[in-house]
Amino acid sequence: MRLMSRSELKGVFTDALLMFTFYNLEYMGFQFVVLESKTAVHLTPVQYKKQTSNLTAVLGKPCVMKFDQLASYERNRYIEQGVYFVVSGKYVFLPFLLINSKDSAPINKERLQPAAQYLLLYHLQRKSLEGCTLSEMEKLLPYNYLAISRAVRQLNATNLVYVDVSNNGTKRIHIEKEGKQLWKEAEPLMQNPIKSVLYADEEVTQGVVGGINALSHYSALNPERIHTKVIYEPKFRKSKEAGALPDLNILDGATRIEVWKYPPVIEKEDGFVDRLSLALSLRDDNDPRVEKEIELMIDNLW
Repeated sequence: MRLMSRSELKGVFTDALLMFTFYNLEYMGFQFVVLESKTAVHLTPVQYKKQTSNLTAVLGKPCVMKFDQLASYERNRYIEQGVYFVVSGKYVFLPFLLINSKDSAPINKERLQPAAQYLLLYHLQRKSLEGCTLSEMEKLLPYNYLAISRAVRQLNATNLVYVDVSNNGTKRIHIEKEGKQLWKEAEPLMQNPIKSVLYADEEVTQGVVGGINALSHYSALNPERIHTKVIYEPKFRKSKEAGALPDLNILDGATRIEVWKYPPVIEKEDGFVDRLSLALSLRDDNDPRVEKEIELMIDNLW
């Protein structure tokens, strides 16, 4: 652990320079930045999260708060907010190091985990992730730093991306294959996004349109009488706990609810699941008309 020079802090905003002392710390070949407050004033967990996220983006390395002491309830609040921290001689919350300490663990090369699948689908349909660091992807994707690290590690092991590590330890992903070529190589490793299916007799306002009705939106296929709504699993649990969903059953109803393992890759103004996830969700539909329209829909992407 060493004090960082002013030249290494280029781009850091003045308030942060006045507020913190910056140290570069290397552990097991992995580098991150430790921030030690110059004052006795403690910010709120939300404020620390904002500060460390901004500094991580500027410095290209995870930023970690250093404290001399923290009460247990304070530690819990920082963990809930995703603030990385070290309490001298007592505790650490550094989840991004777990991926580095488990490099020898076997990697599943047969089926992509949901975060890895989402990362590729985002790259293919929404915005290129070529050359992005893990911290940059954390701002774009609905996953934390650790989940993205695991996803990138799996994608690297399956040769769908490769990782370049700079001298300062910053990791960037590179994706040589593009468009339909990347999709054809990745698709056999991708899983059906549907975790479970439920039905409701009433209209469901949560979620976005999926199933055959989404396919009819992207193709010449006629819509179905039964509406299909797609809800990401964590949002489904919250809506159910809050009583925001009607009575559900596993047999039949006017609305079919698909609970997904990852959120659909959609634009904010759109109300339909993304094309490639839709194709994966309809993978087991043997209707020739459906198969034909899915093939045309994918071809139209490129």
